[in-house]
Amino acid sequence: MNMWLVGAGYWGTKLLETLKKFNVTAQVIDIRNSQTINDINTLDPVMLATPLWQHHEQTCALLKRGHDVYVEKPMAETLQQVLNIGTHLQPGQLLMVGHLFVHHPQLQTIKDIINRGDIGNVLHISSRRLNWGIYQTKTDPLLSLATHDISILLDLVSGDPVVSSVTGWNYSNNQQFDRVQFSGVCEQITFDIDVSWYWPVRTRETIILGTNGQIIWDQDANTITISKNQIQERRAIADTDVKVLEYAYNLSPLECELQHWVNCLHTRTLPSTGLQSAKNVAQVIDNVKALL
Repeated sequence: MNMWLVGAGYWGTKLLETLKKFNVTAQVIDIRNSQTINDINTLDPVMLATPLWQHHEQTCALLKRGHDVYVEKPMAETLQQVLNIGTHLQPGQLLMVGHLFVHHPQLQTIKDIINRGDIGNVLHISSRRLNWGIYQTKTDPLLSLATHDISILLDLVSGDPVVSSVTGWNYSNNQQFDRVQFSGVCEQITFDIDVSWYWPVRTRETIILGTNGQIIWDQDANTITISKNQIQERRAIADTDVKVLEYAYNLSPLECELQHWVNCLHTRTLPSTGLQSAKNVAQVIDNVKALL
């Protein structure tokens, strides 16, 4: 299979190396070579790994030309932009957004644990994505980081999240917030999300609190910890038999995501993280921004 990859920066390079494992020949289009999407001269599928503020315009242009398109997250900066992209999607055309963690096998494991009732009814979901990371001035950690955590939340809980509280901090006199925290409720399950690229301790975790146990998903360590901590007679009783499930899959999370994309292209099947997934995430981001 032949494909075009637009953008060969930090993440684009990872996409390029991963595509090779699926026998995909990717022709790179990169601004550093004075190239643009106008240099694409076949109707092969296109993957966009360009800055997020370029996604809307580039995706619309590529869809109008008839390409199948994969867009790195987020698909666009606002819900209105995502809706506009949807107007250019033609029947039979494939569009996928790179919500990486929705394709992570460990997320499916967590859903299986919840569906079996192993931790009882879910009460609260908390996600933290903090790091002294890649610092940007044209966007903020809400778009750059929280997209992951929102997509995880929406995959675990059906319904429309209602954001009730938002706080942003600007530690560096940047035009954008360096850290954003927000919380709310979705289908009677409360949630909170905390994201920052200006934090000295790297944390990538999702915690799910249930009536009969807890799940801790450490995305850096690739582990799922299941504990049965309880409150009994007003006392906190710690679980002495905590179970830790380590990552035991042949493919990396990125490989799982791109395998899904390539399979969709072969079978002409709609991606699981398509336009609707992008809309749902963009709606939450818009709601958070409205309260900042």
